[in-house]
Amino acid sequence: MKNNSTKRLELSDISKYKGEIYGISILWIMLFHATAMLKLHYDFGLPILKPLDALIGYGNMGVETFLFCSGIFLYFSFYRNPDILSFIKKRLSRLFWPVVIITGLFWVYKYLVIKHDTSLFLSKLTMMDFWVSGDQQIWFVACILVCYLIYPYIYSYLFNSKFLNSFLRLVILLAMTALLTLVLRSTYPETYKNIEIALTRFPVFFIGCYFGKFVYEKKSLPKYFYAICFALVIFAFVILELKVFSGVWRRWFYMVGGIPLTFVIIWVLNFLKCKPLNKFFAFFGTISLNLYVSHIMVIKVYQMSPFVEHKRLLHYLVLMVIFVVIAYLAELLINLIIKGNKKKKVKPV
Repeated sequence: MKNNSTKRLELSDISKYKGEIYGISILWIMLFHATAMLKLHYDFGLPILKPLDALIGYGNMGVETFLFCSGIFLYFSFYRNPDILSFIKKRLSRLFWPVVIITGLFWVYKYLVIKHDTSLFLSKLTMMDFWVSGDQQIWFVACILVCYLIYPYIYSYLFNSKFLNSFLRLVILLAMTALLTLVLRSTYPETYKNIEIALTRFPVFFIGCYFGKFVYEKKSLPKYFYAICFALVIFAFVILELKVFSGVWRRWFYMVGGIPLTFVIIWVLNFLKCKPLNKFFAFFGTISLNLYVSHIMVIKVYQMSPFVEHKRLLHYLVLMVIFVVIAYLAELLINLIIKGNKKKKVKPV
């Protein structure tokens, strides 16, 4: 019997492997941050490991994969319950609890106890600090917060509007986003510099929003689409390694690798059919947001400690264990809080 999964690319596999995709993305991002923040390299002086070091060095592309999938799965949530207030409350609850639980005490100590600065504490807690001053400590949370807030309007524009068809509306949205980004870069370069790490990621989120409908409807694509995705990923890595683009163009170019990488991951998982490996990645996927917040916080604390030492793999392995433990415990606590809130809302008969 022929395996149907090899005949066509089933877009529903994005939903099937949701946890694995998120897990691979966050692990890649965490490994990348060791190179960006702690100057750790993964070749260990061995020429044979240079490609591995280069691959991990592009781990920020995992953000593109993450945001692409986020746009997709927001469609699932909003389509099933298009109540804007309910949608926003649910999304914000899942976003803010990791921030409050994982970084809250650190911020209380740093900004209230040490600096006695309530406004700065509130600015951090609400993620406004990134958009106002460009503090990039957990910029991704600030970015995804805006994505959540604007999603109902993006959904309405892409799928409810009668103006042209949805694909052309997406093209117009991407063109307008790019134009506004370039205008901001030329007119307010300092502001652009502060927020470009998030601003240049909105196009990939919008493309994910567009794909959400087709993933939800379980559409499929020809088998050769896998080959196109593999070719695009390789092409993206080559162009990035050659440093053909810089600045905003390089940021946008990450989409060329990040989006098709989603489908390459699906192909590899379908090919391997290894349940233990799937469970391993899916575990990290279920706590991916917590991991993002916890690993940034722990690295910041580590950098402030007397034990900090760059280029030490052993140190980072210990830190990774701490990241995971904090993220997992936070997830348990968040689930208890959410379940408790649901029980309070249930009125007695």
